[in-house]
Amino acid sequence: MMNAPRQIISRAALTGTTALVLLVATLLFPLIAAANQSNNGTLVVSGRAEVRATPDMARFSVGVETRAETVDEAGRLNAEAMERVRTALYNAGAAPEALKTTNFNVYPEWHYNRDDGTRTLIGYRVSHNLEVTVTDLDRLGAMLDAAMSDGANQVSGPTFGLINPEELEAQALAEAVRRARAKAEVLARASGVYLKGISHISEHVALPPSMPIAASYAMFDVAERAATEISAGEVTVTANVSITFQI
Repeated sequence: MMNAPRQIISRAALTGTTALVLLVATLLFPLIAAANQSNNGTLVVSGRAEVRATPDMARFSVGVETRAETVDEAGRLNAEAMERVRTALYNAGAAPEALKTTNFNVYPEWHYNRDDGTRTLIGYRVSHNLEVTVTDLDRLGAMLDAAMSDGANQVSGPTFGLINPEELEAQALAEAVRRARAKAEVLARASGVYLKGISHISEHVALPPSMPIAASYAMFDVAERAATEISAGEVTVTANVSITFQI
């Protein structure tokens, strides 16, 4: 009967010790895990890929600039000229929704007297620019000629692109990732380590506009020009990726 209190005390002490061990383990486990994680190395590699395709759309800009002594007269002349340009573009195959005004400005024009530093209003200048989207590239040259023949005295472009670039972007990204992983595997084998997984990845896709040589026009005598022929060339989709591997 005298041993019973000692057994109760021993069991209580054991229970308290177990609880203390569990508490310490609970507190130390995150620190141990963090230490192990900090010992894991990383390998950062990059990959780049390009995919080329024939463009299926183009954009160019046409403008009309007029001058007159009064703002009303300059505006009227501009509106009449721009209406002729619009009609010519429609007749050449442009859809109404393919034309978009990108700029409309009215400027006063002054004559500066160098002798006394005064200035005199001599008239007004009105400019109006349209952006034209072309999805039938066979009509592109005809549209440029039509605009220039019927009143446009400012023409720039064209720039070429893709109506739906998403598929090419996906191809470029997939190839960039493949190249990055292949590079990482070579580096890992050479270093005697193993790729354990990806901790971070970033990407950038660029579709720069393609512009033909000598694609800008100033004022000219249309009657003396031959029909405009435009070569579209190719557009390039470029993908860049950066991947961080755990090793």
